Amino acid sequence: MYKLAFVATSYIKEYDGVSVYLENLMYELLRQPLYQKRLLMIDLYLHEAVVDLFSERILEGVDAENVHLIALPQQGAAAKFADLQRRILGKRYDLVFVPNPMPLFFSRGRRLKVIHDLTIKQTPELFSGAKHRYIDFLIGYMKRFDDKVGYISRQTKEDIRHFYGIADAKLLYLPNGIPFKVRQLPRPEQEDAFAKYAGDALELVVVGRINRSKGFDRVLQLLAYLEALPDGARTFERVILHVAGKQTDETKKILEGQHFTRIALHFYGYVSDEELNNLYEKSHFCLFLSRNEGYGLPLVEAMWLRTVPVISDIPVFGEILGEAYPKFSDRSGYGEAIYSFMRRIFGDETYRRDIFAMIERSVAKESRGYALCAENLLGYLTEGKAS
Repeated sequence: MYKLAFVATSYIKEYDGVSVYLENLMYELLRQPLYQKRLLMIDLYLHEAVVDLFSERILEGVDAENVHLIALPQQGAAAKFADLQRRILGKRYDLVFVPNPMPLFFSRGRRLKVIHDLTIKQTPELFSGAKHRYIDFLIGYMKRFDDKVGYISRQTKEDIRHFYGIADAKLLYLPNGIPFKVRQLPRPEQEDAFAKYAGDALELVVVGRINRSKGFDRVLQLLAYLEALPDGARTFERVILHVAGKQTDETKKILEGQHFTRIALHFYGYVSDEELNNLYEKSHFCLFLSRNEGYGLPLVEAMWLRTVPVISDIPVFGEILGEAYPKFSDRSGYGEAIYSFMRRIFGDETYRRDIFAMIERSVAKESRGYALCAENLLGYLTEGKAS
């Protein structure tokens, strides 16, 4: 019997990227042959406030006999980590899995922690010196003392090697993918998706935190370009931008002085899955103009629902969609280049079909992401140990 500590104390009700990762990895682990044959026992560490939520989403309707829920009380950060550390040391595990860098330093068994992205290194000016020192300390400890470091994309791997010099032998590929809840949604028929590109309205959607790191200032550059187009150069009678995401301290500063008379901006804040899916389906394009990402969950959600992504030229987007897919950078002039791409999608059916074919290839590949993550994790768990 293999024993796995699955540390999900980062799981939160607000459902951020790490929470999605934890849900989908656990979902796939419960469907792996090692677990199905009752050769795997999982201690699942969660905060007590989210135990029912996680159980409802992932554990109901499956054989969870070998999953032991360990609920931690809500408490301050220092007390929380001390409590978790004490509990982990109280048992012997074949592997302690931690989904992100955190101050869990000791265990009676191997430790594996995951790095999702190093945006803090790619855009250092957006983070405080204290934050830099904290992350450097945690990853420095991982490099020296943890047994394995997980990464979710080739870009993350390159950043880990570049900024911290962690050797390939210590790295393990634990990718993201299309979430199971998205894969369970019925996909719009391709011809139905094509039909929405026949009108004279343009609907755009942005999903994520409203800040510079996610490229919202670049989105506004595009809107300013569309606003300034003379009447004779306008392809679209109406332009609407839907924004579903958390406003941050930067939001007010980014929006300061922005005023649009020909473009309607709709801010929704946090939305339900159903509301978000409706925004994807009604929109012609989903804008992803980030400066850095570890992956891009909204990107794969949009692709599943057949909304055309407009992406920046960061490497991870090329990793997901392929190098041939059009990308946009500060150097190319966001407004004119993106507007030209959008007009071509509307007006050139052959080109539109080519773009949709690229999206379909990516959907097929990314649909297996979390299953591959679970396989790789269990491969490392069972490495060198007989059951």
